[in-house]
This record gives sequence, C-alpha cells and structure tokens, in this order.
Amino acid sequence: MGFARAIGLACLLATAAPAVADAPLVDPAPDPSETETFGYDEARDDRMTIAVSIGGDGPYRFIIDTGSERTVISRELADSLALVASDDVMLSSVLDIRRVPTVVIPELGFGRQTMEEVQAPALARRNIGAHGVLGIDALEDHQVVLDFGQREMTLTRSRYSDRRSSDNNVIVVRGRTRLGRLVLADARIDGTRILAIVDTGSSFSIGNMALRDRLVRRGRIDPAQSINVTAITGTSMDINYTLADRVQIGRIELRDLPIAFAESELFRQLDLVDRPAMLLGMNALRAFDRVSIDFGNRALRLEIPLRGRPADRQLAWSVPDVSETSLESASVDIGGEHRNPW
Repeated sequence: MGFARAIGLACLLATAAPAVADAPLVDPAPDPSETETFGYDEARDDRMTIAVSIGGDGPYRFIIDTGSERTVISRELADSLALVASDDVMLSSVLDIRRVPTVVIPELGFGRQTMEEVQAPALARRNIGAHGVLGIDALEDHQVVLDFGQREMTLTRSRYSDRRSSDNNVIVVRGRTRLGRLVLADARIDGTRILAIVDTGSSFSIGNMALRDRLVRRGRIDPAQSINVTAITGTSMDINYTLADRVQIGRIELRDLPIAFAESELFRQLDLVDRPAMLLGMNALRAFDRVSIDFGNRALRLEIPLRGRPADRQLAWSVPDVSETSLESASVDIGGEHRNPW
C-alpha cells in the first residue's frame, strides 16, 4: 500500500455534553440469544465492514469503529434512499473540525440489533471507504470480539467478568471508559507511559502531539519525517510519523509499530491534550489472532498467535512459544521484512 492513507476516525461534538463516568461492572449471565456472530469483509485499508440494513433494504457495508462517537452514512447512499435531512452538526476528524449535514436513518439493523431514528452525518463515500460507519452509539454496553483468522465479529451484551483468563495465550488489559471509549492506562511507547484508546475505525495508530514532542526530545523520532493522510471529512494533510521500536500493552510488546501524529479533537474531548496518548488502530490490533473489546467490563483481551499463524496476515512475527512462558515477556514483531509502514 502507498503512504497516502485514509483515517477513519470521526467523533461528533455535542454541545454541553455531560461527562461520562466509568461504567460499573455489569450483572452476569445474558441470554445466549443476545450473542450474534457476523462475517466481515475488509475495506481497502484493512478496516472491517459488516452488512447492515436500512429500512429493510440492503445489505450495505458499514465499518466497525470503536473510536467514533456516532454512526455515519455515505452521502451517496443517503441520497439513493431519499433519507430526510436533519440539522447540521460539528464533526471532528483527526485533522479538522467542520460543520456537516446529517440525515435521519429511520431504522438501522445489523443481525438482530436494531437502531431507530438515527441522526447520522452524511459524508462522501470516497472519504469513508464504505457505505457508512457503525460507531459506539451502536456498540456501547457490548462485548465485541474480532476473530481475524475466521474473519468473524461476535457481538454480545457484556456480562460480569473477573477480567482474568484461564488461557495461557490470552492477555487481559484493564481499562476504563471515557465518553464511551475504552481507554487503557497500562501502555508504553519506547519507555514513555501513555494512555491508549482502542480504535477499530483507524487503519493505523495515531499519537497526540504531547506524545510526539516527548519522543522528539528523547531522540526517538525524526520530526521532519511525514506522510500524507486524508481524514473522513476529506481534509488532506502531511503529518509526522515514525516506527516505534517497542509498544507495550499490558504484558505484551509490539515491535516496529507505525504511528502517525496529529492533534485530534478527540484527545481534547478526553482531556488528553497535555498527556501522551495514542489511538490504537487496526495495524496494532491485527497483530493478534482474536481481540475482544469489552465496553461493559472495561477490558481488552488479546489472543497471542501460536506458531503456524496464517500467511495472509501481512505481518512478520517473532512470538515465544506460549506453552513455555507465562507471557511476562511475550513480544510480537510487526516490522520484519515489511518495512513499508503503511
């Protein structure tokens, strides 16, 4: 893939939005009928899409985006379905903030899940990369399991968990929720402690300027190295990027992770302008066989790949034999021969 990549982050700015406290652990034992498994396809930039229906029509492909506050629809699809226009809203992307039109989706369905009267920003499909985006307004209080080997996504209501795992190849990283996003505190980049926000809607990982400045002072990155990216709003800009030697998430370590840097409005909303922070994008999450994002229990579960991983993941690996380690020093190399970071 080339250096010019689309960033799928989109978070709506709500005026006078109340602060969201950490959600409590939820009660046990959901009905098994609340669990659904979806096959997914991949957009051209490795983000995941699932089939949705609108007013009974479809299927249409929507990107799963745990970093987006609201569901988004392409302007072309909204026009073809003659959806009713609603009020303009302020939309924040990684690169800019702008006023955009919205439409009302009367009924949005995926599997047995249904949302009604959804006010969704309508943006150009070429910038979205799909028919639309499913944001955290569709995923809150759920556990989302991404199985990259089986190309499946499982969605279920969160239930009580002690956040531990009996599987020796599964790492559980505790977090908390801020404005509906899962934020991990147990993370470092090249020795710098950071907060990491899990973001399946971004094809690569994005650090804030506080993180960039810290790494520049430590001589860890070249401040003149840049790539051109395009945001979901259509804005294009050259931004700084680097290959982080080591990214620690809980007890696991990623090597040679590509990270771009931008001062997203999302960092301001989460009060993370002055504290090093990063959106943990799909280029990091795809380093694992399965990823479980549990909003209700505020936890991220990462399944370490065993030897004999599929060859089509487009990543190079260096993974210790998990049968012989407690994973205290488990590491994954996502550089290797694939030196083009994007």
